[in-house]
Amino acid sequence: MSRSKHTDPRPIRAARRLRERFQARSTGDLTIRRRCAQRLKELGLTIERNNKVRQPRHSGPRILIQMTSPGFFHPATKKHISKLLRAVGPLAVYGLRSVELVRAPSGGLPALVFGRYQAPGRILLYQQPLPPWRLSGVLKREDARRLKRAGALIKLLPGSRATLIAWPDFYLKRFMLEEVLLHELGHHVLQHHKGKRPVRIVRTKDHEAFAAQFVARHKPLVRGGRSHP
Repeated sequence: MSRSKHTDPRPIRAARRLRERFQARSTGDLTIRRRCAQRLKELGLTIERNNKVRQPRHSGPRILIQMTSPGFFHPATKKHISKLLRAVGPLAVYGLRSVELVRAPSGGLPALVFGRYQAPGRILLYQQPLPPWRLSGVLKREDARRLKRAGALIKLLPGSRATLIAWPDFYLKRFMLEEVLLHELGHHVLQHHKGKRPVRIVRTKDHEAFAAQFVARHKPLVRGGRSHP
């Protein structure tokens, strides 16, 4: 099969479609360009080349911010999210419609729910209570390990069967970016590049495993503050 822009590797194709979101599929097709050049040659005409090509700006997803409820806030700001999206690169951002900082739905959410991916192309990051958090009962071991790795300080309050969670300094913001947002981006990459269908294309277990691998792969890049080439 002859090579064309439609058979480019996914990272190259994603970057091009972000730059040329509203252009026709035939734009830049080398086959059409060669055909036109041959026709002009037959007519005795020449083409004056201009090597200065203006690079259009990348068109990324919208970042929407909803006002928080009293006693809640959004740990990550629009600036933080934009910086992370630039760092992970076009492959993760292509097809992503929005990253939304939102309140909990009217029905409420269970404790320790931080974000969610809604196909096709929406990532929801939920508001969080102002720390420290006082939760009834004892945390599940897996949840406690996850939060401790992110920098949270967890203490079981004696005699009350309640758990106190404190977030020193910037650790909650970093957790929302590096663990939650990157994880949901992993779900988006798997879902979008498999046909953009609004239903899960693999088992939940496999979806979660792919998202976890995506976090492990991209966290060093994000933490280092480098932009994707």
